Amino acid sequence: MFKEYELFLHSCDSEDYWSDEGIDVAGAQVSEFTAYDWCELESAIGVKPDVWLGRCAESLTDCNDVRALQILLRLLEAKEESVVIHALESIDALFLAGYIRNVSPVITALNERVGASTRTLEFMVATLIRKLK
Repeated sequence: MFKEYELFLHSCDSEDYWSDEGIDVAGAQVSEFTAYDWCELESAIGVKPDVWLGRCAESLTDCNDVRALQILLRLLEAKEESVVIHALESIDALFLAGYIRNVSPVITALNERVGASTRTLEFMVATLIRKLK
């Protein structure tokens, strides 16, 4: 399933399609991931372009799997601010859905991994930490 997911994230040229339908399609693909697919995704994180990484983060928004949270926490280290923003938004959604059972590692990652280089990131991180506590 990862190969289809990978290709889908690369092939969505229209931002309108991505936001209207693509996120749900990609999320459905993620829901069918095997342990091997999750390993493939984790390996791909270091070599994919920023647009792909942002879409990956968005596609994990509804995933009730601890591996999704682990991927999102890794994406907090991205150099591109938009990728970090998508990861923060998805972590927030996972928390609101009740999918994050242990908030301590998330708070630690937010404090350690996000280089709050802009006011937007600084605000988003502070807000999410307040929610998690």
